[in-house]
Amino acid sequence: MSSNTGVDFNKIHLFVKAGQDGRSQGACPFCQTVFLQLLVKAKTNNFNFDVLTINLDNPPKEFKELSLKPPVLLHGSSKLLDANAENNAVILSDVDEIAEYLDQSYPNTLLVQDKTNARSVCLNVFSKFSHFIRDVATKSTSLEAELEKIDSFLKELYNNDLNEVKFMNGTDQMNLVDCYLLPKLQHIRIAGESIKQFKIPNRFKFLWKYLKVSYETDLFYKSCPPDREIICHWSKSFLSQKHLLQIIQEAPYKTLSVPDEIKF
Repeated sequence: MSSNTGVDFNKIHLFVKAGQDGRSQGACPFCQTVFLQLLVKAKTNNFNFDVLTINLDNPPKEFKELSLKPPVLLHGSSKLLDANAENNAVILSDVDEIAEYLDQSYPNTLLVQDKTNARSVCLNVFSKFSHFIRDVATKSTSLEAELEKIDSFLKELYNNDLNEVKFMNGTDQMNLVDCYLLPKLQHIRIAGESIKQFKIPNRFKFLWKYLKVSYETDLFYKSCPPDREIICHWSKSFLSQKHLLQIIQEAPYKTLSVPDEIKF
C-alpha cells in the first residue's frame, strides 16, 4: 500500500536521533544498533528500509504525541509518514523487541541467538565507560577490566588465533550481540580519547582485531556516525557553545582503522 504522496508503507522506516545540524545522523549508540540490525537482515532477506532523522529539539507533532524516542522502527501505515494515512503500523522502540520482530518477519540470518554466551561478557562495559566519562569514576580501571573481559573472551573463542577472529558468535556473520557492542566500542574509542585522553590499551589485541574486522564491513561503515557527532554526544553538557560549534564545523570524518602501532 502506498499513499498519494508516494510513501511506501510496505517498507520499514527507522527513525534515529539527528545530529548537531538537526538533519544528519546523530551518535545515539542504540540507534546505530538497530541500523546495524536492519543492514544485517537486508543482506539475506528481500526487503528495503529507510533511515529518517528526528531532531529531538524540535520533533514532529505526530512523533511527540506518541511519546516516542529514537530509535523507533515503523512498519506499515502511519501518520508519522503521511498525515492522511491510517495508523495501523507496527511501532517498536525497544531494541530487543525490534530484533525479535525482524527475526519473525525475515527468518534468514537470525539476530537473536547467542550460542557462545557473548552477551553476558559485554553487559557492563558501557556503564563503566559512562561512569568514567562523566567523572562518576575518576579512574579507568573498571572500564579496562570490562574491555579485558571481551578481549579474553575473543581469545578463548578463537583458540588464541588472531587470524581467525570474526564476530562474537564465532562466525563471520554479525548478530544482535555485535550490533549492541560495536557502536558502544566506537563511542569508548572516540569519545574516550577526545574527552578523557583514554585509549583502548594496545595489549587487547583480540579486541582490536575484532574492531578491525568490523571496520572493514560495509555494515559498520554505513551505520557509523562521524567522530564529531560522538564527541558532541558526550561533551555537549560541559563544552562551550563556541567549542561545540568548532566541532560541528569539522569535516564528518569517521575513524575506521586501528592504530598503526598495533601489529597482528
